[in-house]
Amino acid sequence: MRSIRCTRSVLFGLQLILALVWLPSLPVSAEQVPASSVEFPVWSRSWVGTLGSKQVEVALNRTADGLSGSYCYQPCRAETRRQLVLNGRIRGEGAALTERDSGDGAAETGTWRIKSFENVITGTWISPNGERMLPLALSQTQDDLKARFPYEIRLLADALPEEEGDGCPTPPLVSAIRLYKDGALIQTLETESQGTCSVFTPYLIDANFDGWPDLSLAMFLPAGPNIPSQYWLYDPTTGRFVDAPAGLQGISSAEFDPVHRIVYSYWRASCCEHGVSTYRWTDGDVEEIDSQSSYFMPLVDGSERRLCYITPSYQNGEIEFISRVEQTGDGSLKLRQVEPKTCDIDAWVFLERTYIDIWQPSQNGQKPTRLRTEEIAWKQTETSVGQRFCPEVPFFDSGRIRRVVLSESPDLCSEQDPQQE
Repeated sequence: MRSIRCTRSVLFGLQLILALVWLPSLPVSAEQVPASSVEFPVWSRSWVGTLGSKQVEVALNRTADGLSGSYCYQPCRAETRRQLVLNGRIRGEGAALTERDSGDGAAETGTWRIKSFENVITGTWISPNGERMLPLALSQTQDDLKARFPYEIRLLADALPEEEGDGCPTPPLVSAIRLYKDGALIQTLETESQGTCSVFTPYLIDANFDGWPDLSLAMFLPAGPNIPSQYWLYDPTTGRFVDAPAGLQGISSAEFDPVHRIVYSYWRASCCEHGVSTYRWTDGDVEEIDSQSSYFMPLVDGSERRLCYITPSYQNGEIEFISRVEQTGDGSLKLRQVEPKTCDIDAWVFLERTYIDIWQPSQNGQKPTRLRTEEIAWKQTETSVGQRFCPEVPFFDSGRIRRVVLSESPDLCSEQDPQQE
């Protein structure tokens, strides 16, 4: 099976979600915090219950005294889960939140006045004109990881986060994660993290699939999509967190599949090269087991030649190319999940990554297999500038492979045979 490995810088994990914790916020002690630093709580919590007579699901994130989140009316669907957004501030034991409909030009649709967050949310929803008021009654939910994480998380930083507005403020530099339990500081995890526009906050994962909650924190936002993160693994024998091994720290955009016990990563190596890598835990660290990269597939669409950008994806423990050319039982070829009209008119820039993989479809529950690869060959031919070695490109054309020598474009050709270099 063709495995295309890509040299990448040491980059770390992807999408960031706050750790879900249930302990109340603690006062800041002057003895615990250096004079040049401040400490503030962060959490992410979920609730279910009623808004008036309607059943709802609510998710809120706290950073210092700022709150943001969303809610949906049950049964929640993908298209409605993030449509109603909430933003506001902690006020004493409760909070004031503004509700907006993100699908209606961010129009304000109500106000939440929360009295308390103590395991349950109690308060009132108020209509924009103030004429309608509905009671809020929500109970906090916990997943297994959250239930096994009895700590309050606070961040140590050089300043408090600014209130979010229309601009993009510079977030504070976070120097440590502090874990508290029953009012006592249990552990300090040193780090160096600075977000863009907003603070990066820790999130809970089970990175090594042992059933215990581990921690991750993004460090900075690079120009590309591969966000470096720092990881800590929980040691249940000591009740403390330890630095994750170098192999895990070096994976960009790490995601975790507990069903297949695989760590996988979507990465980008350049503007036009994307890929997926998979890893397994072996002898206390992760080891790469597969890596596949994107490529360009030529095809003929009527009278036009096009290049389709084919990218891999992670599915059920395997890296797959969902868009592909398949060979049928009678030997003919067909496109699977490829729409020619969406492909670019041919622009021959990445010839070394231009080819057509031919796949046997999945049968009897077995995964599809790559039968062969039709690659570019170099043919000596006459061009407008004399004899040159020009690329002979395989095109998918009406259920077959048709090879075309691109002699009309001398810039693509070479005076020497590239196959001999």
